[in-house]
Amino acid sequence: MSLPKTFSLRVANGKTVEIPSVGYGTWASGENSWAKDAVAEALKAGYRHLDCAWMYGVDGAVGDAIRESGIPRDEIFITSKFWPNFAHPNNVELALDMILKNMGLEYIDLFLAHWPLVFKNLPREKLERAFTGPNSSDEDKALPAEENGKRPLELEFCPFNIAKQKGATGSYVPTWKAMQETVRKGKAKAVGLSNFSITEIKELLPHQRDVPISCNQVEVHPWLPQRELIEFAKQEQILITCYSPFAGQKKDGATLLKDQQVLKLAEKNKMDVGQMLQSWAVQRGTVPLGKSATAARIKSNLDVRRLSVEDMRALDSLAIPNEEGRTINPSEGWGISLFQN
Repeated sequence: MSLPKTFSLRVANGKTVEIPSVGYGTWASGENSWAKDAVAEALKAGYRHLDCAWMYGVDGAVGDAIRESGIPRDEIFITSKFWPNFAHPNNVELALDMILKNMGLEYIDLFLAHWPLVFKNLPREKLERAFTGPNSSDEDKALPAEENGKRPLELEFCPFNIAKQKGATGSYVPTWKAMQETVRKGKAKAVGLSNFSITEIKELLPHQRDVPISCNQVEVHPWLPQRELIEFAKQEQILITCYSPFAGQKKDGATLLKDQQVLKLAEKNKMDVGQMLQSWAVQRGTVPLGKSATAARIKSNLDVRRLSVEDMRALDSLAIPNEEGRTINPSEGWGISLFQN
């Protein structure tokens, strides 16, 4: 039996739309011809789901690739995200307006909060001039100056659990409501989250009304299976999309793509390793967002196939325990560790 080509995604007013079950990630592409060529190759190979973000700095390249592909806009599902420098409720729509302008689009299909954080608010004129790219400075990106190596936060608008760690009271609800307004205005078809923990999602659950939490995008792969978070999301009808489905590199240099057990399973199934890891993700009911610059791998990563129960269990067994002997899972308020002590 084949794997699903699409999953249902909740959108406004009790409706659902179909989202392709495999997406093409554009992170770290760089704002250059490489990004445009890679996205063009992905579209040529059959991808109809592109995962983007303002911080990636590739909006222009992606938009050019879409237009030159000749594929009708309504046949491509496009996700983008706003960085915490735009997360103040007054600036959420501005971030989306900039994304749409840079990509040359009238709307995006899914608009996500990139992290559960709100950086210190900067003058609007700075944000209006903000751009990203491989050589752009923090000032170019309109990022607040670091204080002791960390970005200052607007704790009033950060999730409650993060503000509490700093001895303050906060709520992400105002930002969430600003995101919902972009759907009501037709600039986004759906809104969701990225890198949010269960506690941070729960804060927003009572505030869905006509516009629900459609998605939570997090890092997921056999080393980091995110079982608890995925089960919670399924119960709440929130789709999980998975960045870094091939994992990164451990401190000792080991990679999931060269893990001997993974290589043996891929050979057994007559698959490329990336193709098998993408298949594992889709079979779990999640959407992998793999990225490659190689035409052959771009194509094979899209060709997901059902794995045996035995092979799924073998991949599940690769989860890495942390120091307490538990499977790695996002800690409550995990986003703060990247930007704040």
